[in-house]
Amino acid sequence: MLGAMRSLCRLSTGALIALIVAAFAVAARAEPPKPAGQDKAVIELFTSQGCSSCPPADALLAELGKQPGLVTLSYSVDYWNYLGWRDTLSSPANSGRQRDYARMRGDGMVYTPQVVVDGILHVNGSNEAAIEMAMRNATKRLQSVRVPVRMHAEGDTLVIGIGAAPDTSDKRSATIWLAIAKDEATVAISRGENRGKTLSYYHPVKELTPIGMWEGEAMTLRLPLKDLKTMGGDCLVALLQVENAGPILGAAQYDRM
Repeated sequence: MLGAMRSLCRLSTGALIALIVAAFAVAARAEPPKPAGQDKAVIELFTSQGCSSCPPADALLAELGKQPGLVTLSYSVDYWNYLGWRDTLSSPANSGRQRDYARMRGDGMVYTPQVVVDGILHVNGSNEAAIEMAMRNATKRLQSVRVPVRMHAEGDTLVIGIGAAPDTSDKRSATIWLAIAKDEATVAISRGENRGKTLSYYHPVKELTPIGMWEGEAMTLRLPLKDLKTMGGDCLVALLQVENAGPILGAAQYDRM
């Protein structure tokens, strides 16, 4: 387990937030969160400001993000930056997460715009019908292993509640990831394939870092909101994910930053 956490920490793009968590996060056994309707599906879009096929997918993600049953995150990759425009939201960590998904699936498929649904299925990010089908298929595949995840504020503290593994599940170990994202970022692009366009990106991820390990039992994490706010995001997303790019067992979102 220690080796796994060391590996995860090397993948983290948020060294500062890791220090915050080490200093302030408190994990405790707790009763599992009570389900509040259907648990959220997670849609992660890998996109680029230098990709002429990506704007329709970026716009679609914004529409999907309005649905209450979905968590949507956008990751700008850096491998198109050589085309004449450096994506202002891109990072090697975002590209690395996409490659990790491809390795975990075993298909090697890395492209933009690419949507990954619940960590297990990928489709073209501008194809709404394909995304909806992938969500249905992911729900069927993961229905026996879903874990309730809830987030709320208690004063200046962010509380993340993770439920216990259902009796039907063979998943008894997962990483708790915290994503810090902007509500929206608008960028005027002056070069590259999208030159002359002003494009908006919904929930672009600024930081994604592991904040704990879940071993199948209910637990609670507490983080200081005042320190999280200094990271520059507008919303927080907690992901309960097998390893660093496996199935997402549960997710929750907190918007009032």
